[in-house]
Amino acid sequence: MMKPLQIVTVVCVGVFGFCAMYAAQKSPTPAAKAPATVNNPAEIASGKKIFLAQCDVCHFPHSKAKKIGPGLAKIYPGGKFANGKKVDDAAMRTWIEDGGKDMPGYKELLKSNEIRDLIAYLRTL
Repeated sequence: MMKPLQIVTVVCVGVFGFCAMYAAQKSPTPAAKAPATVNNPAEIASGKKIFLAQCDVCHFPHSKAKKIGPGLAKIYPGGKFANGKKVDDAAMRTWIEDGGKDMPGYKELLKSNEIRDLIAYLRTL
């Protein structure tokens, strides 16, 4: 027969475990919001696939020539958006999520980690 202290311990451990599992399922993982890491091959490869599926219809990746939107070659080194703001990861994330001048926003279409991967790829152009 279990002693009262043992029963309390078992109940507490069970409740704690359940709460931890529930919180883990409800909380976004930190990695999903993490900025793109420099030269992460997996993120770059994923970002390229996303670019080809979502962005390539309007943007040339390896040219500055206009397609429907501007070409994105060398968008990061010294690049500026149509609104004149400097290109950096935070500004690029905002542009992708909210859209801009003639570009629709992709906040509802792409997950946070997909946008992170897309940014990783855009940095390679």
